[in-house]
Amino acid sequence: MCAAFVVAVVHVLGVHAYTLARYGVDPNDDVETAVKKLEAKAPHLARLLREVASGSPLLFHV
Repeated sequence: MCAAFVVAVVHVLGVHAYTLARYGVDPNDDVETAVKKLEAKAPHLARLLREVASGSPLLFHV
């Protein structure tokens, strides 16, 4: 993983980070930890969080 994933999920998603609690993700978890937790239960959210945190232009590809 990239070193940029040290930031907390709440800093990336704001208040929306609390919706990931149903998947076992704490809003104060770093993004790398959250992605690992999400990969098992919600891989689509893991990919989304990874792309949002990295600022990937692919996120906005139509």
